[in-house]
Amino acid sequence: MPARNHVEVVARAFRVLEALSDGPMELGAIAARTGLGKSTVFRLLYTLRELGYVEQPGPTAPYSLSWKIAKLARRAGTDRVLGELARPHLLRLRDELDESAWLAEFRRGNVVISGGVLSAQKLRLSLDVGDTCPLHASALGKAVAAWLPEGLRRKLLGEGPLPRFTRRTITSRARLEQELKRVRRSGYSLNDEETIEGAFLAGAPVFDAEGRICAAISVSAPKPRVTRARRKAIIAAVRRAAAALTRELAEVGFVSAAWPRLE
Repeated sequence: MPARNHVEVVARAFRVLEALSDGPMELGAIAARTGLGKSTVFRLLYTLRELGYVEQPGPTAPYSLSWKIAKLARRAGTDRVLGELARPHLLRLRDELDESAWLAEFRRGNVVISGGVLSAQKLRLSLDVGDTCPLHASALGKAVAAWLPEGLRRKLLGEGPLPRFTRRTITSRARLEQELKRVRRSGYSLNDEETIEGAFLAGAPVFDAEGRICAAISVSAPKPRVTRARRKAIIAAVRRAAAALTRELAEVGFVSAAWPRLE
């Protein structure tokens, strides 16, 4: 990196933060650890404390990192933790069913596809990472929407008619609420040609360590391959995968970063 792009004050601030990562420290100890002068460290700490990244309970108390630093780290790691834990389940779904499997995350009020594995079948549905799933029509969207607080769900659905994608799309809000009640009762959601004609998808919700909806898993298949028995097998497998992922998220203490931004 060219020297002219190096901002020394930023580098010094991070040296102070790195020193505090080992635990609370007094001004002199931080200066010794970082090799910076006490006056420089004091000014950096003063600024970091004003911004909320450093805490000092009293004038003579040691300095420590604040909750705000942990919050940043948690948000930065959200995609990686969830995606890494979900991938083995997506692979098992694909291998068990020979169909494509998908993960979507609840981000800033949207349900966004963040991962997937494709089956080897020549006829298959291909979705794109980054696509937004309609809350009222997609299996992934409905799996999340069903467990959102009612007020938030209505806000995210917006005003006016619900968009129609095919002749089977639910566009009545009253009918959608009935469908979401069924999803909550049964534990799975369906997209039976509601967004793409000829495509069947089944989804199930994934919850974080605090029991809040954070994602959904689905399996997609062309309608001609979905017999009654096949449909039951897909639904059962998706529910097992989502439940297993939910348990793993609880075990590692994963908390979705979506909720603090929305509340």
